Amino acid sequence: MTRLSQNFIEFGHFASYLALMVALLQGLAPVGARLLRIPRLAEVSLNAAVAVFVLTTIGALSLIHAFVAGNFSVLYVAQNSNQALPLFYKVAALWGGHEGSLYLWVWILTLYTVIVAWHGRSRYPAHLPVILSVQGWLMVGFFGLILFLSSPFERLLPAAPDGQDLNPLLQDPGMVVHPPMLYLGYVGFSVPFAFAMTALLTNWKSELWVGFVRRWALIAWGFLTAGIMIGGWWAYYELGWGGYWGWDPVENASFMPWLIGTALVHSIAVQDRRHMLHAWNIFLVISTFSLSLLGTFLVRSGVLSSVHAFAVDPGRGAYILSFMVIVLSVSFGIFLAKGRYQEARESITSFVSRESLFVWNNVIFTAACICVMLGTLYPLALDALYGDKITVGAPYFNVVMVPLFLMILLLMGVGPLVPWRKANPERLKRRLLIPGIVGATAVAFMWLLGWHAHWTAPAAVGFAAFTAAALLTDYWRAVTQRRAQLNEPIARALWKTVAGNRRHYGGMVVHFGIVVIALGLVGSGLFRSEIAVTLAPGDVVEVGGERLRFEGVRELRGPNYTAVQGRFTMIDYGRSVAPERRRYLRQEAPMTESAIDATWLRDVYVVLAEAAGAEKWAVQVYVNPLVRFIWSGGAIILSGLLLALSQRRPRQREARPILAGTAPVKS
Repeated sequence: MTRLSQNFIEFGHFASYLALMVALLQGLAPVGARLLRIPRLAEVSLNAAVAVFVLTTIGALSLIHAFVAGNFSVLYVAQNSNQALPLFYKVAALWGGHEGSLYLWVWILTLYTVIVAWHGRSRYPAHLPVILSVQGWLMVGFFGLILFLSSPFERLLPAAPDGQDLNPLLQDPGMVVHPPMLYLGYVGFSVPFAFAMTALLTNWKSELWVGFVRRWALIAWGFLTAGIMIGGWWAYYELGWGGYWGWDPVENASFMPWLIGTALVHSIAVQDRRHMLHAWNIFLVISTFSLSLLGTFLVRSGVLSSVHAFAVDPGRGAYILSFMVIVLSVSFGIFLAKGRYQEARESITSFVSRESLFVWNNVIFTAACICVMLGTLYPLALDALYGDKITVGAPYFNVVMVPLFLMILLLMGVGPLVPWRKANPERLKRRLLIPGIVGATAVAFMWLLGWHAHWTAPAAVGFAAFTAAALLTDYWRAVTQRRAQLNEPIARALWKTVAGNRRHYGGMVVHFGIVVIALGLVGSGLFRSEIAVTLAPGDVVEVGGERLRFEGVRELRGPNYTAVQGRFTMIDYGRSVAPERRRYLRQEAPMTESAIDATWLRDVYVVLAEAAGAEKWAVQVYVNPLVRFIWSGGAIILSGLLLALSQRRPRQREARPILAGTAPVKS
């Protein structure tokens, strides 16, 4: 390695310090423009946003270059990579540890900020400097942590001859994609947060900014949803336990902002359509971003012990906690002082109306978030205050969350059938008739088929069938009305109905994806079969109606690991599956690689455990019905989100260009 190549990391380190100073300038420029009465000074925040992104990108590229080039004079590289690591994982190792994952966080924040700057120059120039100022102060907080307490640029002299290797759990495509997706969701909610703070500080009329916030909230929610789904998929096939969600505290850390973010995207629709819930939506925006910071604190502070503990550092948790407390105090303080200016122009006129159901939707999602928060944080508080250690596991979460989820399913079915403002009772009864019959039939069928199962099985399937029928009948009613008015062919009417209101039907597709996931949760959660046995070559195991024959094992060698691969034959189908048990050379860490024979109706999930004597191996086999519905439902959700985002609002432009200065702040 050349000396220039070795010292490129110093250039990136210097660029990151410059990024901190420019971010500070970005945060101060609008304040200085007002205090010094120099309006043109506000334009600095726009140029600073671009400069911070460029400088942060240089720092990130220098770290990636250090990993690819094997520059083990960088401590972070030596701890999270080695010469045998495949190139793909060397690049992904940037976020494989504590320091790099925080750098990814702030890198994504600068990316969002520069997009907001580009987007807002022509659409909301008078308020753009304040928005960028809020983003700038967030960047200052994270750069302070990265550069002074958690630096990925720290040198190791003399350089190590080789690195320790990336955590084996991370050497998987799922974990390469999962953290960036989560961070794109976490950090994405900083944009609605900046808009909300700007609206409070400048008395920005809600009808002028709500459309922008809606799109940013949907984008962040979509990334967070994708991150959670990919994380569940990774946990399913990589960890070897046959499940996908264990109510792990760090899983909950991503689930809490998702719950409040879901309430937010629904509540913003009411504000956009009916001009109400203004202050409540700002509260939801602040809460969602605060929970995103809480998720960062829980994962990176070291206060939790979980499968995600590969990137923790207890010594720096106090900084993240302090930063989070400052953000909470300032934002909620501004909200309490200025929130009264965000007054609703209308109010709910009938209990039986769509906006009323949206309010109940908000209540349920907020209650769900509080329940998850209590189950996650209560053991931590008890340990900190009294030294008592308890574990709140799946039984608690299932008891409190399943009824709430069933209510959400019911609301998803009723909501599209109820009009805005006030429903006609007779018309509503007619619209609910077919979905009600379908739901009742599904309950009866499930009761006969799975009478021995938990009561939640027929209830969930019944509500899912009711909701699916409600969505389809609502769509068919709109198609029928269009054909009656325009006399169109059926195919054209089917497409044009969706194309004419993509926001509405995109949301319906998202709801249908939730229905599909609900069926997957019922099948895989309540009807799963499993067995743990010891097998010798030629032995046959039967579980859940599936028969497998163990053919034996063979040894394999990967780029940085050795493995023992088991070979199993699905007797009824003639197909083979080959689970592995790997040992990574550098860390001597044993890892299981499950093998899955998948169809739409079930997965046969095979795990090769430890040797149990001469030619005998411990084996675990799971049969998970309908588990593929979960991943398919996630894909449907994201496709519906893209459909909803494809319909853009008419552009709203503020009259004054950015050079005219910042927006006036009214007292």
